[in-house]
Amino acid sequence: MATLSHHRGQTTLPGRPPDTTQGSTIVCLHDAGGNGNEFSDLMDALGESHSPMSFDQPGHGRSGGLDSLGTIDAMAEHAESFVSELGLSSVVLIGEGMGSAVAIAMAARSKVNVAGIVAVGAVATSYELDEEIEQLAAITAGRARRQFDQTGYGPDTERSVYGTAFQEWVKTDPRATVNDRRGQAAWMGEERATAVSCRVLVVIGEHQEEPYRVAAEGLVSALPNGSGADLPGAGRHGVIEQPVALGSLIGSFCSELGATR
Repeated sequence: MATLSHHRGQTTLPGRPPDTTQGSTIVCLHDAGGNGNEFSDLMDALGESHSPMSFDQPGHGRSGGLDSLGTIDAMAEHAESFVSELGLSSVVLIGEGMGSAVAIAMAARSKVNVAGIVAVGAVATSYELDEEIEQLAAITAGRARRQFDQTGYGPDTERSVYGTAFQEWVKTDPRATVNDRRGQAAWMGEERATAVSCRVLVVIGEHQEEPYRVAAEGLVSALPNGSGADLPGAGRHGVIEQPVALGSLIGSFCSELGATR
């Protein structure tokens, strides 16, 4: 199963793992229907002091296939394989939306050493996605047209951000996205969250709509070692809305982890 990865730092030969000697090794996990390249600007911000990387889950972006793995645990297992194949001894996970559920599942499963997690975007212990799943199912069946979602952005978001989001959005087939959402809807997040012992920072956008803010705060409460932080200027898409500010939050979090390990 082909997995396309993205990283910063020194270029390596094909088949050789990237250099991870700088700072913390950071693995970014994308949202439903997304891909690893959406973390490009964030990885640029982190690359000066750390070793960030991301990858495309199967069926997403340029990874092989058209279908999602379909469950959060299956995605977590795939991410664990990615980490193990690169020989990474310890990682900080950055999860956006669905990626945060994958990160929490990885930490709860304890198959790889997760030093800490930063969760950003539409994060929660459970997801009510029936309406979105119904819409996506209609699209995959040819009964509806695909529409780019422009909700969840801060009021001052530049047009170029929407352009970047659209360019990445069209890289993933809606068949993968609907299976992602079904996997999220079936995820037992509270049970997983209570089993996570590492520190988890939940980043909440300044302009995140109230239901999403409440859901994110609920995740903080469910985590044994969770805390929250606001991201000025951002809505639910802080990874591409405010990559530099988010990178600064993540950098501080990594420094704190290093001081306590």
